[in-house]
Amino acid sequence: MPDTETKLPFMVSALVTVGACLACVLTMILMGWPNFLGAGVGSVLLALVGTYVAGRTRGVAGAFWAQTALVFSLCGKGLLIFGLGMLWHLSAAEACWLVWGITLLGYPIFTQKMDRAVMSFASAMALLWWVFQQRTGTWPWLESLSVLLFVVAYVLFFVPSEKVRPVAWGLLPACLAAFGCSWLFGRVATLPVNALLLGLCLCGVYAWRAKSRFNGYVAVLILLLSYITNVGTVMGGALLALAFSQNRLSLKIAGTAVFALSLVWLYYHMQTTLLVKSFYLWAAGLVLLAVYAWQKRGIYAR
Repeated sequence: MPDTETKLPFMVSALVTVGACLACVLTMILMGWPNFLGAGVGSVLLALVGTYVAGRTRGVAGAFWAQTALVFSLCGKGLLIFGLGMLWHLSAAEACWLVWGITLLGYPIFTQKMDRAVMSFASAMALLWWVFQQRTGTWPWLESLSVLLFVVAYVLFFVPSEKVRPVAWGLLPACLAAFGCSWLFGRVATLPVNALLLGLCLCGVYAWRAKSRFNGYVAVLILLLSYITNVGTVMGGALLALAFSQNRLSLKIAGTAVFALSLVWLYYHMQTTLLVKSFYLWAAGLVLLAVYAWQKRGIYAR
């Protein structure tokens, strides 16, 4: 709701958010908690009322109703999912379809970016849980799923429409969760295959966006990184490349966090000595300095 999502002082926004959360908690208590299904239906109806009022209110009052609609919407959808899951004894596959249905039905109604991003994340996590339950199958692997989710999010960041941008932000933490679970639970797929898939997809998207300014060296660099590092590191590097090409601070922060955490994870799990690890860091530093010096030579594709 662009009309009500106005810029307010931080303390005022914080107080409005706290007030909205308290209103949601008190209302759910009055509706007979812990009746998940009844409280969920009531919360969603109140979220619809809050969305309607917020669209016709300005200032602090409009921000309060917008935050209230957001809190009631997320809590109501979560309670509905838990309530229906307990009532119908849903399997992982059925729960996944339920989450997807609620997300698709609420997407055009609840227009807050946070609401859409959280529900997109919930849909991806429901898919992850469904895949994780299929332990006897040979595909899809969790690591392959993380690569596919990341490619979808990466492509959606290029879409000019702001309506799909929250979906991309919701898929990013989900794809990292899938990648982490694949390592923690030993469900790692063939790493070179996934790395090649990720590198080719990113190179294709980059070439499509850059058109005649596409730099072939960047494509080769992405593919090389796919093979000599892990998938998480390549995801962070791709986010950083996307962030600097579009000059978006939020993507720069996300890319730096993903790249740093994946690099620490890779460094820690190397089955080698500290001297060899130090050599790798020294060599990586030389490569980055060489790339920086080469870029300073003149005009280059971002």
